[in-house]
Amino acid sequence: MKRSIRSKRIIVKALAGLVSGAIAGAAMSAVYQTYGAWHDRRRFPPPGRMADVGGRRIHLWTAGTGSPTVVIVPGLGEPGLNWAALLPELAVESSVVLYDRAGLGWSDPSPWAATALGAARDLRRALDQAGIAPPYVLVGHSAGGNIVRLFAAERPDAVAAVVLVDSSHPEQIRLLHRTRTMIALEMLRSRLTPLGLRRLAFEAGWSDRARRAAEARRLPSKLLSTTIAFDLSDRQRRTELCEAAAAITVNPGQVRRRAPSLGAIPLTVVSSSPDEPPGTDMKAVEEQRRFFSVWSPLQADLVRLSSNAVHVVAEHAGHHIHRDRPELIVTVILGHVRRVRIEAGRAG
Repeated sequence: MKRSIRSKRIIVKALAGLVSGAIAGAAMSAVYQTYGAWHDRRRFPPPGRMADVGGRRIHLWTAGTGSPTVVIVPGLGEPGLNWAALLPELAVESSVVLYDRAGLGWSDPSPWAATALGAARDLRRALDQAGIAPPYVLVGHSAGGNIVRLFAAERPDAVAAVVLVDSSHPEQIRLLHRTRTMIALEMLRSRLTPLGLRRLAFEAGWSDRARRAAEARRLPSKLLSTTIAFDLSDRQRRTELCEAAAAITVNPGQVRRRAPSLGAIPLTVVSSSPDEPPGTDMKAVEEQRRFFSVWSPLQADLVRLSSNAVHVVAEHAGHHIHRDRPELIVTVILGHVRRVRIEAGRAG
């Protein structure tokens, strides 16, 4: 009996030690992460303009001169930095803006701006406050496509053209049955990964995961450290989670109700290619076929948003077409810029 009681006490003490160690580790991770994030913000000041949108600051990375202004809205959880590789070519011909939504990149966080509608209205206020006048050529990638549609619905007179790059569709959550589950699992995995430990592993040289993820974006090497800093930011991770939650709940309804059509605004839909994945993994091949059996019709449906639309399928390009086929995206965007200028010249 005494031996049984003694064994139970040992187990209780061991469990208490494990719990205390976990709490202490979590606390140390949080402290390390807080200091690291603060240090990163000092190391990497914003390269663009900080526009006040009612007590919060939105970062607009601007380059080039001339009208119309190309405004790029990245995908879910992505800062404008992820499109920086396209800036030099675009800025040669016109003004360009890379939009950091609230809580992403250099923009201040907001609990209310994670929805597509909130992001569209933040963008409108930021452009106005920064004095960046229309007309705009709006470019929306993935979930950024919903934001672009909502912006155009509220300010159609300010929009000269829209480019949707493998854009989200309000029906995809319903039709791609696994999408909601996959996003929810990714949110859970993200919450269970202590950023302080990831940061320590990277900075101590124990893991190159953060570097590999940053290099996959194919950005100029001088932006690599900034990209890693954003990836290790607790503020950015919280925003990614909020945006993901909005993407599977409120955003589809917002887009369906408020932006059912673009009217006659010139539109180019650029879609990823249903090329079979390399290798002999038949499970992956079949999974991709199932995905594109739904995704391709949804992309074709986006073309119906405007009576003046073109559909381009980017061969050998995945979802991030601006990485796989940057020259195609640049060509499409500058095609709209040149057309707008020609039409303005005729009208003048």
